[in-house]
Amino acid sequence: MKHNIKTIAILLIIVVFALFAIRIVKIALEGEEGRLKRTIYKAKRLTEREHIVALTNYISSDYSDELGNDRRSLLFIAKSFFDEYRNILIPIKELDIEIEGENASVHIEATVYWQENDSTNIIYDTAEVKAKFKKDKSGWKLIELEFLEQKNKQLFNPLIG
Repeated sequence: MKHNIKTIAILLIIVVFALFAIRIVKIALEGEEGRLKRTIYKAKRLTEREHIVALTNYISSDYSDELGNDRRSLLFIAKSFFDEYRNILIPIKELDIEIEGENASVHIEATVYWQENDSTNIIYDTAEVKAKFKKDKSGWKLIELEFLEQKNKQLFNPLIG
């Protein structure tokens, strides 16, 4: 019986090590586009889960946009949105990435769904966004957002007003 437990333990360690090695190789081979795409989807999931503190890791301290927002005001807007709404869901319809050295331009089309805290009604808006990223020592960071098109004009009103 002791021999079987040792064998199972050794096999388990080998499997875990193999899975870890496969993950490292996959990350090494995916390239910058894959790393940036992974960053975007992590930030999307954090937004859906309303993790404002973790989102700060994905926004550059040099962030600015055409509406005059900086990193601090963007995070304030996100926190205000999280305080007022719940059940945020962001299916991304289109994601086009262009990388030039340490800079990237990303075109994103997404529909965002959410609910007011005191309502069961689902609100949604479809938007087309151009995002700019810069790579630093810790990874890709958002440095600018430009809202190209917004269908219902509901989602990004806090950014303007």
